[in-house]
Amino acid sequence: MNFTTTHIRSEKVTVDTRIYTVLEGGKKSGKVYLAAIAPDMELTVITLDEAPGILPCFDESDAYLSVLDTSLLLSYNPAQVLKFAGKQYLTGAVILLRANMDGNFISLTIDEIYRFQKYLESHSVTLMVDNQKLTCICID
Repeated sequence: MNFTTTHIRSEKVTVDTRIYTVLEGGKKSGKVYLAAIAPDMELTVITLDEAPGILPCFDESDAYLSVLDTSLLLSYNPAQVLKFAGKQYLTGAVILLRANMDGNFISLTIDEIYRFQKYLESHSVTLMVDNQKLTCICID
């Protein structure tokens, strides 16, 4: 497929068409779809199988952070947390996921991706470290 960087915009949701295509029309049966973002990567839909390639400690020694009092969780590497000026910042890749009542990972929905985008809008910051910009997610 040849994707462009267009967006679907409405009052309810604004998502990249690549994300929409995967979550609404391109899901493969039996696959669990998550989302990932990193300082060098745009928000992307991934499968559960791809998560360890983006966050090597995924589902092993990583930590989870609840997003906006929802069932959404951010999985991150605790070694990639920067403490600065009394706040904590995630500096590496994160995986957005959702779990059911049994603790099993389940696929994200378009609405959940939208909520996460809103979360990123209000929690993403750029810090200057040794004259270099570092894009982070503030978790305080």
